[in-house]
Amino acid sequence: MSRPVAVVTGSSSGIGRAITEILLENNWRVCGVSRRTSSFNSPHYTHVSADLSDSQQVADVATQITRENPAIHALINNAGVGHFAPHEELSLTQITDLVSVNLLAPLILSKLLLRPLKETHGHLINISSFSALESSSFGAAYAATKAGLKHFGDSLFEECRKSGLRVTTISPDITRTPFYDELSFAPEDDEAAAITPECIAHTVLQILTQRSGTVTTHVAMRPQRLFLKKRPRG
Repeated sequence: MSRPVAVVTGSSSGIGRAITEILLENNWRVCGVSRRTSSFNSPHYTHVSADLSDSQQVADVATQITRENPAIHALINNAGVGHFAPHEELSLTQITDLVSVNLLAPLILSKLLLRPLKETHGHLINISSFSALESSSFGAAYAATKAGLKHFGDSLFEECRKSGLRVTTISPDITRTPFYDELSFAPEDDEAAAITPECIAHTVLQILTQRSGTVTTHVAMRPQRLFLKKRPRG
C-alpha cells in the first residue's frame, strides 16, 4: 500500500522537523521545503530547497512537487519568521519578510496545491501562533501575519468544505525551538514554561488521523506557565 504524501514547509528544524519525523514514523512520505538541507533517516523523505520569501520560488516548488507526486494528501504550512520591536523600529525589509514568509507563501502554496488536495479529500494545516488571538505589543506586524493566516484557514474551510478538503489552524504559544535564538526574549528553562515541538507534532498527527466526517478547525496550545527571560537587545 502506497504511503500518503505530506508537504511540510520549514522542515529542517523546530516544529517542522518534529512534524516531519512523526509523519515518517507513521508511514507517511514527506516532501520537506526549507532553505537549509534536511537529513532524515528515511528513504521516504524528499527535500525541496526554496527561499519562501521569494514568491517565484514558492510557485516553482509547487510545480516541482505536483510533477513528482501524482497525489498529495496533506499540506502543512509551518515555516515562519519573527521580528519583534516597536513597530516604528522595524525595517521595511523586516516587515516585508514577515508578510512574505508568514502569510504570502502559505497563500500561494495553498492555492497551487489546492486541486490535488481536494482530489484526495486531503488536509491543509496552518501553523499560526497564539499571537493571532490577542494583542501583541512589540509584535504587531508578526501578530498581523499570523492572524491573517488563521482567518485564511477559517475562510478556506467554509469555501472548500463541500469538496471534502479539511482545514485546520494550530495556534501554539511560546515553543522551545531555535526560533528564539536571535530574539530578545525566550522561554525560561522551567519545563512548564514552553510547549515542545513534539507536542505540536502529535497534535498534527491526531488531526490527520481523525475520522473524515469530523474536522477540528482550530487548536490553541499554551504552556502551563508563562515564564520569559529577556536578553539585551542588539
